[in-house]
Amino acid sequence: MKKLRKPNTAATCPQPFCEDDPLNNGKGRRGFSRLSNQCRRGFEWGILLCLVIMSASYQVRAQIPLYFELEKNGFLACADSSFLFVDSARKVPLQAIPKQKFVRLNDLTKPQSFSEGYRYDYWLKLSIHNPTKDTLDLLFTAGLHRSVVMYRDIYNQLIELQRTNEKYLPGQRLFRYDDQYIPIRFLPGAHYQLYVKVNDYPKKDFALTPKLVSYLWENNHKVKAFYDEYIYLINNGVIISILLFVALFVLTFYILDRQKYYLYYGFYTASLALFNLWEYEHSPYFHILFSYLPFLKYTGNSNMYILLTQISYFLFVYEFLELKEKYPVLGLVFRRVIRTLIVFLILDVIVLFVFRRLDWSDSFYWLFQGVFPILNIILLVLVFRIKGRIARNIKIGSTFLVSGAFVGFMTQWFSHESYIILRIEPSIVFTLGTLIEIFFFSIAIGSRSYQIQKEQNSLFKAIKESELRTLRSQINPHFVFNSLNSIKSYILTHRSLEAAEYLTDFSMLMRSILQHSKDQLISLTDELETAVLYVKLEKLRFEDNFEFIYESDQSIDTDEILTPPMLLQPYIENAIKHGLMNKHDKRVLELKIRQLTESIEIMIEDNGIGREQASLLRKNIPKYQSMGMNINEERIKLLSQANDLHIQIMIEDKKSKDGTPLGTKVTIHIPLAPEGE
Repeated sequence: MKKLRKPNTAATCPQPFCEDDPLNNGKGRRGFSRLSNQCRRGFEWGILLCLVIMSASYQVRAQIPLYFELEKNGFLACADSSFLFVDSARKVPLQAIPKQKFVRLNDLTKPQSFSEGYRYDYWLKLSIHNPTKDTLDLLFTAGLHRSVVMYRDIYNQLIELQRTNEKYLPGQRLFRYDDQYIPIRFLPGAHYQLYVKVNDYPKKDFALTPKLVSYLWENNHKVKAFYDEYIYLINNGVIISILLFVALFVLTFYILDRQKYYLYYGFYTASLALFNLWEYEHSPYFHILFSYLPFLKYTGNSNMYILLTQISYFLFVYEFLELKEKYPVLGLVFRRVIRTLIVFLILDVIVLFVFRRLDWSDSFYWLFQGVFPILNIILLVLVFRIKGRIARNIKIGSTFLVSGAFVGFMTQWFSHESYIILRIEPSIVFTLGTLIEIFFFSIAIGSRSYQIQKEQNSLFKAIKESELRTLRSQINPHFVFNSLNSIKSYILTHRSLEAAEYLTDFSMLMRSILQHSKDQLISLTDELETAVLYVKLEKLRFEDNFEFIYESDQSIDTDEILTPPMLLQPYIENAIKHGLMNKHDKRVLELKIRQLTESIEIMIEDNGIGREQASLLRKNIPKYQSMGMNINEERIKLLSQANDLHIQIMIEDKKSKDGTPLGTKVTIHIPLAPEGE
């Protein structure tokens, strides 16, 4: 039997993984699968390596490299390498911030003007590397914002480094010259993962602009800003000073005069000053009032000060032009506008200080910015219907004020300039309009005060004239009483001839007095005639027992010189009755008139016993009172007030070297009227 041979596998299956070879048992398929897996793993590792390389490249681009020269003279903008996360609810825990989704800052479109944004937390993420071998001291800023807090990620923990706030005074700031900067030190070769939290107010221009600057760059930048903005500093300083001075001035007048329009105008100028001061003190370099009252300074807008200004302005116009009495319909319009503004002011205060809703207050602000110009123009048109010189000044001043405010608002609205020293954009046009308004309003107030003063002077003069007439009515009976006593004495002593002569002279004197009884001033000629006639009567009454010497400068035109009637009579009466009649030897009475440079001098002189001795004798007369002298002094005082006639009277006691009384001398100076009057 023939033996079977084993088949030659090499001949029949030359391929190593021949499926027909029963000895393979599927090993060829497994070898191919192993090779395929190796290729796939290699491909995966290649993709992973590419991702690692791309990630590393991305991290390098996201890092902010520093350089040595930056500390000396430059600044480094960080916006391209910064990332932003907005916590709109303010509920994300601090340590959870790094795990939030940050978006590249420049890829995010932020609103230029927002109202609710003040309630958000804005988180900036910056990765900074100092590759140098030097420690770099720099300043970081994210722009002008209410508050900025900087944290550093250290072993996955956020540690606060620094913070700054608009409310900080220079002594509280880390960088005392400007509240927007935070000093930070970068050690050599160190990496810094920084997180910066920003809060702000509702504002027109909102921007996050992170950057690192050197101290020298900041100093040079600020010096340049002073040169560029000094005109605005002067502008604000001048207007605030003028407004405060005017406010103090008119409020002082209110204390003196109690006119309400002084009070309202004082409040108006003070409110304008507060409004300008509120803008002025938003600068980090000025600390006068609001820096110490942060709850009034940092309200996001100027509603309160604008409303106070408008209310006090309308109150002033309402009271000054007497709208309630002279123009009832216009007065009613003003009253309703004023009450509406007061309601808005109260609402704004409640919104700001009770509900703390700056967004609502910001809505009020933009509403007012549109309504106030229209409201002022409407009321100005209504005021233009009022006639008169005083009203004209109010209309001109109000026109410049409204125009300046409108142009200033429009200029600020369309302007996008950024200011370094003054954080709130100033308006020179508005300042100019305010100054012109103050000028015309001051003229109006001065004219009104002059008119009131003139009316008061007329009333005062009428009162004084009435008092003078009353005093003259007291002099005449007093003199009549004395004269009738003399006539009575003649009759009782049966001296009818002397009585008749006395009565004739007395009637002439009475006729002269009656003729001038209604006159405040008479000529010196008439007054001297009356005085001489009076002396004649007294000589008759005292039986010619004193000598009368009368001298008058012939160059004096006594007809042109005015004097109050019965001016000389009380002094002549005193000289005769109390000076001469108590003397036993020779008695002399002198009346002399002469002209000086600026006045007429009248001297009434006697050689009697003198006032001291006469006063001792009068002590024996109970309840004695020199009625004529007292009345005359009061008349001189009233004439000085009512007619601006300043008559000077001096009484001199004449004495010898050893002190013996030699009589009394009365000197009266009547001022001469200037030439041309």
